[in-house]
Amino acid sequence: MTHLRTIIAPPASHRVPWCTLLLCAATVAFSIHAAIEISGAWLGRVRIVEMERYGLRFEHILDLELWRLVTAQLVHVRQPHMVSNVFCLFLVGTAVERHMGAIRVLAVWLIGGSMAMLVSTLFAIPPWNLGTGASQAIMAITGAGLWLTQTGADRSRFLMLTLGFTLALALVLDLIYAHYPKPGHIAGVLFGYLIASLSRRTIRESAA
Repeated sequence: MTHLRTIIAPPASHRVPWCTLLLCAATVAFSIHAAIEISGAWLGRVRIVEMERYGLRFEHILDLELWRLVTAQLVHVRQPHMVSNVFCLFLVGTAVERHMGAIRVLAVWLIGGSMAMLVSTLFAIPPWNLGTGASQAIMAITGAGLWLTQTGADRSRFLMLTLGFTLALALVLDLIYAHYPKPGHIAGVLFGYLIASLSRRTIRESAA
């Protein structure tokens, strides 16, 4: 009977992080598609304003263009940035999804990432205040992971190392390119932590 329960509901550490894998694949595919469409080359660099069709601003939400909550987080101006984001998304998503489950990780990615992206647009001058990229969503999932460690739901070495690496890399890149921690990244961590804490009961049940 115990063996049967294990097959039906495998332990958290044995779960396949299908949501994270799908998000990674979608990010690669959609970002390359946008680059080819705009620049004609899959490694082509585009300007942020050329992502108007996919990006996100507050006025887009007011116009009910809600598909941008998804497309904005999949496209990237520079493909090397996309590759590094997908790598971090895979690491932190895999570590967090095994305890939170696919649906909750997707919620953190969509809600936390979108809200943090909107925060980031407040600190740029139009028309450059167009939100794109997976960084904010990665920080949101990282925030959910921090909640897991803080509550004791998961204090595994894998999760701790993954969170430390992701946060350190984001901070270093922010200091190099922006010279300060980006508000969107800080907001992402806070939103992710909040979303995880609001669903703490179901997360604990799924990890049991």
